[in-house]
Amino acid sequence: MKPFQTDSDIDVTAQVSVRNAAQLIADSEALRSRREKANRKRFSRLFKDPTAIEVTITLTDEVMRIHSAREAAVIFRRAAKKASVTGFGLFNGFGLKVIGVLSRLTPGAVVKVVHSRVRSLSKDLILAAEPQKLGKHLALRESEGIRLNINVLGEAVLGQSEADERLARIFEMIRRPEVTYISVKLSAVIAQMITFNHQGNLDAITEKLRLIYREANVHHTFVNLDMEEFRDLDMTVAGFKKILSEPEFLSMSAGIVLQAYLPESHSVFADLVQWAQERHAHKGGQIKIRLVKGANLAMERAEAELNGFTPAPYGSKSDVDASYARLIDAALRQEHAHAVRIGIASHNLFHLTWAIEVARTRGVMDQIDIEMLEGMANGEAHAVVKSGHHVLFYTPVTKADDFASAVAYLVRRLDENTSDENYLKAAFDIGSNKSKFEEQKSRFLQSIAERHTISTASRRHQPDSVDYSQFHTQANGDPTEAGYIQSVVKAINGIKKYSEEIPLVINGEHIATGQLVEGTDPGANSQIWYHYNVARLSDIDAAMSAARKGIEAWGSRTVAERKAILFKSAELMQQQRALAIAVMSRDAGKTVSEADPEVSEAIDFARYYASHGVENTDSRPMGVVVVVPPWNFPYAIPAGGVFAALAAGNTVIIKPAPETVATAWLLVQQLWEAGVPKEALHFVPTRDDEVGQSLVSHPNVDALILTGAFDTAKMFISWRNDLNLLAETSGKNSIVISACADIDAVVKDLVQSAFGHAGQKCSAASLGIVVESVFKNPAFLRQLIDDVSTLRVGAGWNFSTSVGPVIHAPEGNLQRALTTLDEGESWLIAPEQIDSAGNLWKPGVKLGIQPGSWSHQNEWFGPVLGIMVAPDLATAIQWQSDMQYGLTAGFHSLDQAECELWMDLVQAGNLYINRGITGAVVERQPFGGWKRSSVGATAKAGGANYVNCLRTWKVLESFSAAKWSADEWWKNIGSRAIDRSGLTVEKNYQRYRRPLYPIIVRVGDTTNNEEVALIKYIAKVAGIEIDWSTENSESIDQLVNRAQSKVRWLSSEVAPRAELLARGVSLDTRPIAQRGDIEFPRWLLEQSVSITYHRYGNVNGGPKPRCAGLGD
Repeated sequence: MKPFQTDSDIDVTAQVSVRNAAQLIADSEALRSRREKANRKRFSRLFKDPTAIEVTITLTDEVMRIHSAREAAVIFRRAAKKASVTGFGLFNGFGLKVIGVLSRLTPGAVVKVVHSRVRSLSKDLILAAEPQKLGKHLALRESEGIRLNINVLGEAVLGQSEADERLARIFEMIRRPEVTYISVKLSAVIAQMITFNHQGNLDAITEKLRLIYREANVHHTFVNLDMEEFRDLDMTVAGFKKILSEPEFLSMSAGIVLQAYLPESHSVFADLVQWAQERHAHKGGQIKIRLVKGANLAMERAEAELNGFTPAPYGSKSDVDASYARLIDAALRQEHAHAVRIGIASHNLFHLTWAIEVARTRGVMDQIDIEMLEGMANGEAHAVVKSGHHVLFYTPVTKADDFASAVAYLVRRLDENTSDENYLKAAFDIGSNKSKFEEQKSRFLQSIAERHTISTASRRHQPDSVDYSQFHTQANGDPTEAGYIQSVVKAINGIKKYSEEIPLVINGEHIATGQLVEGTDPGANSQIWYHYNVARLSDIDAAMSAARKGIEAWGSRTVAERKAILFKSAELMQQQRALAIAVMSRDAGKTVSEADPEVSEAIDFARYYASHGVENTDSRPMGVVVVVPPWNFPYAIPAGGVFAALAAGNTVIIKPAPETVATAWLLVQQLWEAGVPKEALHFVPTRDDEVGQSLVSHPNVDALILTGAFDTAKMFISWRNDLNLLAETSGKNSIVISACADIDAVVKDLVQSAFGHAGQKCSAASLGIVVESVFKNPAFLRQLIDDVSTLRVGAGWNFSTSVGPVIHAPEGNLQRALTTLDEGESWLIAPEQIDSAGNLWKPGVKLGIQPGSWSHQNEWFGPVLGIMVAPDLATAIQWQSDMQYGLTAGFHSLDQAECELWMDLVQAGNLYINRGITGAVVERQPFGGWKRSSVGATAKAGGANYVNCLRTWKVLESFSAAKWSADEWWKNIGSRAIDRSGLTVEKNYQRYRRPLYPIIVRVGDTTNNEEVALIKYIAKVAGIEIDWSTENSESIDQLVNRAQSKVRWLSSEVAPRAELLARGVSLDTRPIAQRGDIEFPRWLLEQSVSITYHRYGNVNGGPKPRCAGLGD
C-alpha cells in the first residue's frame, strides 16, 4: 500500500522540541539516583574503550554460556588479561586481573563470581521473573508513573518442546494479576519456521496467537507482538491481521511493532491503519503500533552478506532517523487516532519531544504512549513523567535458572549502544558537553527535514546491481521477495504435471534408443513422472567419435569466446532458477532451501571457471572429458564438471546419474540454448551396466570427472588402469564439540549438517564427537532430541518439509545405519520409515559410537547421526582424524586457542569453525578432500587450480625458468592463508598444507636432472619430505606396500594405479610442468577454512582464530 505523505505544516514544531529536549536533559540529570549515576559513569568509560567492550562481550556471552567451569575459566583468564583501568576503572580493572590469576587455582569459585557479577550488573536491564521480585518492581514503577511491558526473554527456539515451554511461561506471566502488558516474540513460541512456507507459517502463527489472545482476554492483559528479523515482517503482520479479524477477537485491543530501519515499514503501516479503521468500524477494536528504530541491524547485515542480498535496513543512521520521523508524522493523525494507538519507543529525547509536540499540535495526545527500555535511561524516563506524560518500560525478564536466554539480548544492547552514532552513547555527556548536544540537535533537525525525501522503497528487493560481467558470487533466491516466491510456486505446480521422454543427444541429434528407464519422485512413493532413453554400445562409439571431432573447433576458440558463452549460460540459468528448483524438488527430493543455493553454485561454477580459462600457449586442452556426476547434487556438480572441462577447451560427454536424469537434461538444454555447441557437449544417459562401463573405459576418454563413492573410483580404475580419473569421493564427516562450545549454536548446526537433504550431502555430518562435559550437560541431549524430533519429513516440493526423502529405499550401509545397533550403541531417537516405498524416514540419533567401530569409520549417506563421547579435546580431534577419509570437518568452540589448535591438527580438505559443515560456495570455500576423499591428479572444485588440471601443460625443459614462477607462486599464494571472500561476518581462508606422509617419487631412465632439481627445490622451499624410488631400489610391489598417501610417477614403467588406489594412495602420473606456478601446488594439499566471525551479527563478539599459512 502507498505510504502516507508527509506534512510540512509540522516542521515548525522541531525548534520547540529542541528546547523541550534540552529541558528534559537537564531534568534527567537532576533526577538520576546515585546507583544510576554510578552505572552511567561505568558505561561511559566502557564505551570509550573498544578493548573493554570486547572483554565485556566475552564475559557476558562466552564465559556465561560454557558449562564447564574449568574451560570457562580459561576464556575468562584470556579476557581478563586485556582488561584495563581505562575501560573498567581501577577497582574492576584490577579485580579482573586478580581473579584471573585466582581462576587457575579455583576455577569453579571464580566462574561463580563472574556469573554473579554479570547478573548483578545487568539486573537493571533484565529483571527477575520470579513473582515476588517482579511484583515488587512493578509496584515501584507504578508508584513512579511508569508501567511495564513484560518480555519473557527467549531467543529463537530449536524444537517444539522448547516452544511449548516458552508458551507456558508466557501464559504464566499473563495470569499474574499484577501483569497487564506483555510482549511476545513468535520465534520463541513457534519452532522451525521455514520462510518460504508462508501459508504453513501463517497457520502456525494464528494457532499460537489464538491461544495467547484467549488467555489474555480472560486476564485482561494487553499483548504486544514483537517484530524480529526482516524475513518475519510479512508473516508477522499477516498473522496479526488474520487472528484479530476472527469474530472472537474483533473487539480486542492488541499491539504490533514496526521497525523504522526497514523502508517497508511505511507501506506496512499504511496497510495496518486502513485495516484497523475497517476493523474498528465493525466492532470497535483498537490496535497499537509501537514504533522502534530497530535492534536487529547486525544480524540483518550478517544474513544479507552471507546470502548475497542487499541488507534490508537503511544504509545509514541518518536515514533511519529520517524514517522514524516520517513514521511519527504518519502515525499521529486525527483521522485514525480512534483505531490506532501509537507507541513512540526511543531514548532520543529530541524525537520523543517532537512526537509529543506533533501530537499536541494535532490534538491527539490521547493516542500516544512514550516507551523506553527498562534500565537504559531511567533518568530520562523520570523526566518525561515529571513533564506530565506516562511512560511504558519494555522490560525483559528471566528466571534465575534461565539467564542464558538473556545473553543474546545483552549482546544486542551492547552492540546497539556502542555505535558512535547512537544517542545513548552521546547521552552520557550530553548534559555537560555542549558539542555533544549540538551534534545530536543537528542530527535531529536533519531527520525532520529529510523525512520528506527519505525513500520508502524496499532496499532488499531492488534489482541485483552486481556487475556479472566478471565473476561475483551469485546471490541466492530471496524467500521474502514476492516475485521469486510466485515463480517457484508456479514452477513446482507445473512440474507436477510434467511428462517427457528424454532422448540421448549426440552431435546435436536427438536419439530415441527404445530402451526406456523410469524417472521417479522419491517424495511421492517413487511415483513415475518421466522416462529417459539409455545408450546402446553403438551410441557410446558414436558419442566418442563426435566428441573427438569437436575438439579442434571448441579448443581453438579464444578464452574470451568461451567465456562469453559460459557467462551467457549463467545468465540463462539465473533466469530459469525457479524451474531448476522445481525439477530438483521432484527428481532428487530437494526442498526449496536446498535446491536454491545449488542453482547459485552452478551459476558460480560457470562464471568462475570461465574466468580461469587458459590460452593455448603453455598448455592445450586434454581432449574428450567424460563427466559422471552424482544424484545428490544433480544440478551444481554436473554443471561444475561440464563448465570446468569446457572452460579448459575440452569437449564433454555427460553421463547423468540414473536417479536424476531430468535435472541434467534441463542443465544441458540451458547450455545449448546459451550457445555451447552441440559438437562440444553430448548427453548420454546409460544404465550402470556394460554400456556404462564401455563409456567410462573407452580408450578415447582423455579425462573422467567423477563425484561419487570411493568404491566407484576403484571400480572405474579396475576397468581401465590408465584412466585419467579426477574424483571427489566419499567422506566420513564429523563435528567436534568442545567443552567451550555454545550448546544452542552446536545443536542447530549439528542437526542442519546431519539432516540437510536427508543426510545425503557428501559433506554431511554423520558424527558428532562431543567432549564429555558437554554430553553430561542435560541441555545438550534435551535440545538435540527436541530439534530432531521437530523436523518435518516429506516431499521436497512440500514447502513445510525440512527433511526430504532418501533417493531410493535404503540398502547397504544406509540400511545398516538405519536398522542396526552395534555393541554399546543405543537409539536416542530411533529412525522411522513413514512411506511404503522406503524413501521417507524420520531421522535417527545413535549414541554410544565407539572409536574404531563400524559407525565411526563408515559413511552411510542418510538421516542418521551418531554421537561419540570423548574424554577430552585431544582425543576428540584424534578420533575425527582417525578415519580413511578427509573431506569436511567441523569444530565448535568459543575458545580462540582451541580453534587454532584444531586447525593445526585436523586432517580434512574443508574445515568449518562455529558453523555448519555443508554448503560450500565457489571461490569462497573451494571443495575437495584429503586421503580417500580425493582420487587422481585433481584439485579443489571451485578453486583456482581446477581448470588447470583439465589441460595438458608443456613439459619441463629449464629449471631456472620454472624456479622463477615457482618462487612467485610460493611468495604470493602458496605460503599464505588468503581470504578472497571479502566478508566481514565470516572468514574464508584458502591455504596449502604439507602432505601427511612423505611423497614417493618413482623415477626412471627418462627422468632428467632438470626435473629432479625442480622437485628438490619445491620440497626444500615448502618443507616437503621426498622419498625417492627407482626400479633398482625396489620393486613396484614393494613400493605399493609401503606407500601411505601420495606417489608421483615419473618412470616409464606401467604405474600400479589400481593397486595404489586399493590402499587409498593417490597417484599422479603427469610429467613435471615447465610452469613452476602450475607444478608447485601439485605437491601440496589444498585446504579451505571457514570461520564464523560474529556473535548474533556482532563482529566484536566470538573468537577470532588466526589461520596460518605455511610461510607463517
